[in-house]
Amino acid sequence: MHLDIECDPRLQKPHLASEVRLRQARRAAAILFLVDGLTFGTWAALIPSFKQAFSLTEGGLSWVLFALVGGAMVSMPVAGRLIGRWGSHRLCNPAAVAFSATLLALAWAPSYGTLIAAAFCFGVWKGALDVSVNAQAIVVENAMRKPIMSSFQAFWSLGGLVAACLLSLLLHQGVAHSLLMTGMSVVLLALGVWTMGKLLPDPVRVQGLESVHPKATGSPRTRLLLLGGLAFLALFSEGVMLDWSAVYAGSVSGMAVSTAPLAFAVYALCMAAGRFLGDVVTARVGNVATLRISGLVTAGGIALAVIGQSWPFALAGFALVGLGVANMVPVIFGAAGRVEGQEPGTSLATVTTAGYFGFLAGPPMVGFVAAHVGLPAAFCVVIVFGIAIATLGVRAVQTRTPRYAFVAEPAPSACER
Repeated sequence: MHLDIECDPRLQKPHLASEVRLRQARRAAAILFLVDGLTFGTWAALIPSFKQAFSLTEGGLSWVLFALVGGAMVSMPVAGRLIGRWGSHRLCNPAAVAFSATLLALAWAPSYGTLIAAAFCFGVWKGALDVSVNAQAIVVENAMRKPIMSSFQAFWSLGGLVAACLLSLLLHQGVAHSLLMTGMSVVLLALGVWTMGKLLPDPVRVQGLESVHPKATGSPRTRLLLLGGLAFLALFSEGVMLDWSAVYAGSVSGMAVSTAPLAFAVYALCMAAGRFLGDVVTARVGNVATLRISGLVTAGGIALAVIGQSWPFALAGFALVGLGVANMVPVIFGAAGRVEGQEPGTSLATVTTAGYFGFLAGPPMVGFVAAHVGLPAAFCVVIVFGIAIATLGVRAVQTRTPRYAFVAEPAPSACER
């Protein structure tokens, strides 16, 4: 006997239960993004302390950073394959717990060699968490049938800001960096453990359903390469702003050393705010328009800072850049997780690796160009990249998006019995 679930109110309970499960999974995924941001923000805020504690030169510190990058580059492709085999929900929690625990290894490293080894492990689990938590975000977004990727990325940005501000304040109070890392690790481990069992299993692909973008053309591999290129450009721009915004404010715009960091603060706050608002914008105007607007706003913000150069123009321009870059990565990663014919974990691993390379390559490339033509001219690279994202990004995010069915339990539903 087949019953229509719409006709019998008694059969609505399974649906209500699934809605509760979706909200629980969304909260857990948001917590994991926050853990990711807090953990990486803790390390970033304390890098100067490590430099001082180990009496490192710029070259010595570079090897530590290179070890971190190497670990991430090794683990990202592996994480993509593991997600395809096990599902993102089985990798997220161990990755988050291990990532948080490696703060202890960094905090209590007794020598330069062990610091490099700890940094490599930190990078390994950073890469694994980045790929798996973004894959889980796609699972939750597909199950909820509305754009929520920007809000997840906003929690990552919020975590980085909170860690930087809190630890800077405590360092000024004389608290040792090893104790700060230990305390943060304990809190983050607790958050990672709390999310266990609350994530969604990866969805089942439903055959025979039409795609959301039936007019899209091009092979999945081509679309994936385009998305990887866009991720490189977007995260290249983020990396440049992270390392050079305060330097620009001080050396070009004439701000004092004590106030120049406000340039980065304005940028970071606007980026976080833009991500919290990004889901509403994306739901209203769509991925293509969001990416196009983001690229143009980014290019316009850099142009304002380059043309005006004085500190009011620089701060206003960097605020626009923060709003512009806010939703590039959420849109690009969201599209990567839904490329037809590709496993979400594998696709995200490819695109994330390309983007991470841009994030790391951007600052030294701009520094090299600035040494020859000056920082304002070097910043024009970001203008070109913003325009490229606004124009070339249209084709990439119009990939065919297969629909998925979320299966909460393997047992037959009430309608099937």
